[in-house]
Amino acid sequence: MEHPTLRATNRQATGKCGIKRLRRENKLPAVVYGKGFETTSVVIDEKEASKIFKTRGTSSLINLELDSNTFPVLTKEVQWNALKNSIDHVDFFKVSMDEEVEYNLSIFLTGDSEGVKEGGTLQHQLREVTVKALPGDMLDNVEVDISSMVIGDTITVADLKVNEKNTILNDPDEVVVTLLAPRAEEEEEDIEVPEEGEEPELVQNDKEEEE
Repeated sequence: MEHPTLRATNRQATGKCGIKRLRRENKLPAVVYGKGFETTSVVIDEKEASKIFKTRGTSSLINLELDSNTFPVLTKEVQWNALKNSIDHVDFFKVSMDEEVEYNLSIFLTGDSEGVKEGGTLQHQLREVTVKALPGDMLDNVEVDISSMVIGDTITVADLKVNEKNTILNDPDEVVVTLLAPRAEEEEEDIEVPEEGEEPELVQNDKEEEE
């Protein structure tokens, strides 16, 4: 599988003023670190990074071009600006292709469930699992076909299908998706009916009649 490439340059700008200038130029501050690799502050293109994260997620392997070298990295942390819906900073971890790494694998649901058509409620409880594999064997996602699910069915981590090169670390009994029965209609409020022989209570007038 071909992995996306992201260009980076060494970062000289520091402090708030330097970071603001980078963002005006549509650049992002980032840092690269790893085993036997000196932590390095870099600059990446915001549009290129955002495109990779949107199409491949933040857990996929990336080939980072820095100076005259290209090496594989994993995105360890993305700091988001909730107000601007943009990225503030990215941490990359340089990996070795012959050492296993842990990464988060997204779970995608496919198909149209018969149970949902019958009024059932589908609950997607687990949206990603932690997986261990060599960097070159990492998966983009795992698909779960829900088309045969009927009301009362549950799919757990044990039901997920990945190849033998990837090992899921989550509890096998952890629920991924379940299909619940339709919610019962709200019962009508009970109306008190007088028992046989009991006269209904009358509402008194505001002013009692004079005798």
